[in-house]
Amino acid sequence: MADLAEDLIDLVRFGRTLGSSGEAWVAHSQFGGWIDHVSDRIRKECSSELALEWEALPGSPLERFNMDAADSASWASFCEAVETRCRWLGQLPRRISAAPERIQSSALAAGRKEIQLDEKGRAFVDPSRVEELRKIRSDKFDFSKLVRMCEEINICFTGGCYLTVAMLTRAILDHVPPIFGANTFAQVANNYTSKKSFKASMQTLDNSSRKIADQHLHSQIRNAEVLPNAAQVDFSPALDVLLGEIVRIDKRG
Repeated sequence: MADLAEDLIDLVRFGRTLGSSGEAWVAHSQFGGWIDHVSDRIRKECSSELALEWEALPGSPLERFNMDAADSASWASFCEAVETRCRWLGQLPRRISAAPERIQSSALAAGRKEIQLDEKGRAFVDPSRVEELRKIRSDKFDFSKLVRMCEEINICFTGGCYLTVAMLTRAILDHVPPIFGANTFAQVANNYTSKKSFKASMQTLDNSSRKIADQHLHSQIRNAEVLPNAAQVDFSPALDVLLGEIVRIDKRG
């Protein structure tokens, strides 16, 4: 990754020298060679999908001029196409590092695919809260599945797997009602004896997060989709209130 980032610096610098000769046919030829070289490198180091995205970026408008001088409008369009591609290259390391899956070249050579997860980011469930849940010793309930769901929702949120975050949030809500002496989370949200602030947070979880999860769980394929982002699925404050109350119930005995 570090080697690719260094090479990208050189590729961006080269791109910004295109057209410095002032001759349209030279600039166009160099532009085409630049595109081919970058495409081959991205296909080798990253993926064919990213290479295809690079190929689909704006092309050169200078081809039609051959040995003739290009007009100023065409030069401006050419420079904008170059700058668009330079910006795309500048964003590439971040996009690669944010990807939840990394296919290792050694594994591909061996005829198999391996997934390497080494992302770092803000936890959806505070690790100290997970540790509090892990320490609970109950004769009535086994908390191992709840702890694991909290661990997995952190992995998914950090990796940008927001569909799974929404689904795991709903799974947690369906999992914990017996701790509160209820059969459904709606009963927890509406009937559990607690402060008004707790009730308001639980109703937010029950209504908003459940609707968002249902939208992604039960919707059939369509001709256009909008994928969830971090903001849409981030119910972590309300979820922490819920998990904190579970810890409090255990301490209360």
